Amino acid sequence: MRRPLVHIVLSLILFSTSWAQVHIDARGLGLCNAYTVTSRGISAVGYNPANLGFTDEVSFSADIFDFKLTAYNNFMSLALFNQYFTGDRNGDPIDLEEQMPGQDKTHKEYLLGQIPEDGFAVGLGMTVPLPLLNISYGNYAFSSSIEYFQNNSLPKGLFEMVLEGNAVGKSLDLSIKQDLLLVTNMGFSFAIPFEGFHLGATVKYLMGLGFAGVDSSGGSFSTKATGLASDGFYRYTSAIGGNGLAVDIGVTSERIGNLQYGVAINNIIGFINWGNDQNFIAKNIALLESMVPVRRMFQIPEDSSIFSQSTMYFMEMDEVNVTGALSNTDSLFQVEEKPVPVPDGIQMNYPAILRIGASYKYEEDFVVMADLSAGLDDYYFADRKWRLALAAEWIRFKMIPIRSGIAFGGFYGREASIGIGGHLLWFDADIALKFLGGMSFTGAEGIELGVNFKFKK
Repeated sequence: MRRPLVHIVLSLILFSTSWAQVHIDARGLGLCNAYTVTSRGISAVGYNPANLGFTDEVSFSADIFDFKLTAYNNFMSLALFNQYFTGDRNGDPIDLEEQMPGQDKTHKEYLLGQIPEDGFAVGLGMTVPLPLLNISYGNYAFSSSIEYFQNNSLPKGLFEMVLEGNAVGKSLDLSIKQDLLLVTNMGFSFAIPFEGFHLGATVKYLMGLGFAGVDSSGGSFSTKATGLASDGFYRYTSAIGGNGLAVDIGVTSERIGNLQYGVAINNIIGFINWGNDQNFIAKNIALLESMVPVRRMFQIPEDSSIFSQSTMYFMEMDEVNVTGALSNTDSLFQVEEKPVPVPDGIQMNYPAILRIGASYKYEEDFVVMADLSAGLDDYYFADRKWRLALAAEWIRFKMIPIRSGIAFGGFYGREASIGIGGHLLWFDADIALKFLGGMSFTGAEGIELGVNFKFKK
């Protein structure tokens, strides 16, 4: 019981959950992901492979170094932290029971209102394309990367209990969430030019390194006149070693005057089969664990040949009063662990995303872009809420392009980005920063940082 709970708590403390999207380079990040039409060369892979067909713009490209990091929570911004956790103007702690100036609520009620009803979540995601193994030439490209996603959340009721106590007769939801996914993918992409438009596709082999998470949880904590009661439960499932396949498709029009349009679906087919012994990780587990303790990371027993595990945990408390709590200070909960059978193979669908985009180029001065996107699934890096992104790139001085964008909807609600590049002959360097859940550094609840160096012709 303790290991999964410690894992969840440490993950939250270390800010390590993720809502990262599929890989996008620093240029696309600076454009707030309005990239369905304007991505070119190796940058088109994972977004819209049809853009590989524009070889008159980019005939060759190769990543030298490419990195993207996402860190996010859905509650705390720097402005909110400074307001409530650094004291008032005299440095004294703020009285949360006081009324907010000009409002009919206390500071405590305001803080609780900022936490979403489905709980407090924090996030970290990372995508690292493998150096020199991401190359486009003509209409074709080969790509490979390591992608890490993790997602943890705690129920809002826990924060209500800390700030308000637990009133007699009131129940607090004990549902929690956790997802962790580590995947390496290798893809082959191509584009086929037609009169007036280009079609493209990417076929990716997904080598799953491991996944873990709470796939079922619930129960409540309540205070009765006779004592405290709880019937919380959660099921923790993990597996290592997976084989999978994913397919992206896209179409982009030729430029119609100054306008251009495109549509893409990432992972229109996408799945990973986990936990069997017929995969690279399982067959080479001894060699792999001489470098990385994979089974320990995903809580798989190291003394067996199984590569998946599922355990149900029950946290029960039956009307524990003050006397009972003082007599058992080690644990108020009666904890029970029950192994749950798992099938030989676990199939996971890889999330799909629909993208619709357009761009307008004004002479050689700037390009304006718009993207509308939504996930066809609602987990990991996909979200069913529609997201609209608007961006512009100033290209008058081609050696130093400047980019910026904003977005509304989707998982983060509001986003703003800024980026700059340095282009010299065949070498491009780009850096970008995006604010998540807000339009400024102090108002944002997270950031995305991207750095990219590549050869391009």
